[in-house]
Amino acid sequence: MLELDLEISVESLVENETRCFGDIGCLNITREWYHLIHRPFNVFPLPRSVINTRFILYTEKNPTEGQLLTSDDKDSIKNSNFNPNWMTKFIIHGFIDTPLSNWVSDMRDELIIRGNLNVIVVDWAGGSLPLYTQATANTRLVGLEIAHLITKLRDDHGLKPEDVHIIGHSLGAHTAGYAGERIPGIGRITGLDPAEPYFQGMGPSVRLDPSDAKFVDVIHTDGRSFFLLEIPGYGMSQSCGHIDFYPNNGKEQPGCSISQEGGTLIPLTLIKDGIEEASRVLLACNHVRAIKLFIDSINGKCPYVAHRCPSYQHFMAGRCFKCSSGNCAVMGYHATLPTFISSNSSENEIIPETSDVIQPQPGKYFLSTGRDFPFCQRHYRFTIDLAKPKIAEPWVQGYLTAAIFSDRGAVRNIDLTPKGTRLEHGTTYQVVITNPHDLGDRIRKVELNWAHEMNVLEPRSLCLFWCNDHLYVKSLMVDTMQMPSREKRNSDFSNKLCSPKREYADIANRGSSVFYDNCKR
Repeated sequence: MLELDLEISVESLVENETRCFGDIGCLNITREWYHLIHRPFNVFPLPRSVINTRFILYTEKNPTEGQLLTSDDKDSIKNSNFNPNWMTKFIIHGFIDTPLSNWVSDMRDELIIRGNLNVIVVDWAGGSLPLYTQATANTRLVGLEIAHLITKLRDDHGLKPEDVHIIGHSLGAHTAGYAGERIPGIGRITGLDPAEPYFQGMGPSVRLDPSDAKFVDVIHTDGRSFFLLEIPGYGMSQSCGHIDFYPNNGKEQPGCSISQEGGTLIPLTLIKDGIEEASRVLLACNHVRAIKLFIDSINGKCPYVAHRCPSYQHFMAGRCFKCSSGNCAVMGYHATLPTFISSNSSENEIIPETSDVIQPQPGKYFLSTGRDFPFCQRHYRFTIDLAKPKIAEPWVQGYLTAAIFSDRGAVRNIDLTPKGTRLEHGTTYQVVITNPHDLGDRIRKVELNWAHEMNVLEPRSLCLFWCNDHLYVKSLMVDTMQMPSREKRNSDFSNKLCSPKREYADIANRGSSVFYDNCKR
């Protein structure tokens, strides 16, 4: 009965109208565009003259002075630096945003450095203003405008749709989807934290989805739900691509908590980047982090390697760490799913089947990143094999830190138990940690430091005179995260380390023990 009432209510809201916008096409509002909770209201876009979508071309010949392209003016394209033999990158901003934002020029500049690219910035500032409901409607028309330009570039100037890559942030991600569904064979769409309100929970025709391009990759960074008891985010948590990346679980990004370390970033950002960027840190730090990660990935030397995993908790527990069977993918500019994209591109970003890189499988991929630049981190998995001598307690609770020494240097104060952990003797404890330093594949020495924790809420953890607060460790394994590769080199990335003195190390409270890579047992 409730379902019937909902259907009747939805039917009463549906306009079921069609409106045409000249040569660029028509839009309708049908039942699939409504949902009582996720999308209760729908309107048509504002007139084309109000939104005033503009396309500004940048190439290595004009890296900072844009050239205006007009879809129906062949001369504006013919007389520009547009090259149909190059890959074409579209950049689409989101809600209450403009092409004048710092991130747009930063992304443009990084793309230009790649060389042999047409970079087209989409300006729809006339339609991205409040109210949000109207702005969401305007994205549909902007999608038509982009599709119209691509059609002209294809039919009149020789552009191949598979050479088109559309990059959209927030509402711009769904705008990219609207453009992609109109042009068969679009090569790639990258969604940077696609907007949640009015899109989460809706059908594929309403939002970005895998059918909109040969390859759709998505980075989620602000997916806290509007409908749960938490501070809402602006981005979707729902997967909507062939590959969906969830750095730091896709919700709260390091350095973005205003009440904690993020608050210190605002005055520094104000001085360095101005009031616009400081406002972003204050109001939408998590939401814009997807942009920063993508920009850093374009020419950065540190690869954003992510793992296909059931959840972020599984990933941090080290249960999804090997790159076998296509379970790794590189997030950002160099993301690739070769089975879905032509490898005949002039730009060497599509990795062909014959290379030594395994194709990633579709799905959800997780990784951890840093709180500020450089965001890219190296991942290491610690596997600690706990001994259980007769004198040991069944379990102890506390904090473990480590120092790692390799041929490339040392890293200290690595936190292996961020919130304090119960460690059961006779079992194995496993955790994934990150660090910006590349320590290489050979770990020579690890020093473990142990501090017992007494918690009044956990009486059995109170260890004064009648219990043993020592930690007993047999050995430990340090695995370095692999790069996606066909080569069977898993063993090269594993380092087993043992105590040199006895079968196991006895680590007293507030004490330490050193483990070396010369295990002979």
